[in-house]
Amino acid sequence: MKRSFIIGVIGGFLGLIAALFIIITATSNDLTLSGVQAALFSSMGLMGAAISANETRFAGWMLLSSAIWILITAPLAGTLTIIYLYIPGIICLAVAGLLVLLEKEPEEKTQ
Repeated sequence: MKRSFIIGVIGGFLGLIAALFIIITATSNDLTLSGVQAALFSSMGLMGAAISANETRFAGWMLLSSAIWILITAPLAGTLTIIYLYIPGIICLAVAGLLVLLEKEPEEKTQ
């Protein structure tokens, strides 16, 4: 297994755990919506980590975009205090995306 896969899976699960915690303890509809959006983008990060071995560029962009969208959805709830719950997942997803994008493409052998 590659480092980018492991870090991406860890980031996706951290994002899902934080999103589920926000959904369960939400006191307003805005917090619930932010948690649902973060859960969707965390699952997109998990999918990006899963395909990182075959589709490197696409998986890298999926991982980076999921980290960015989770970062954007947190302030939509009207408070920045919940972003602290998402930070570990965001960092792991962004690092995994950068690792995937920075690794060299395997050269195909033609015969």
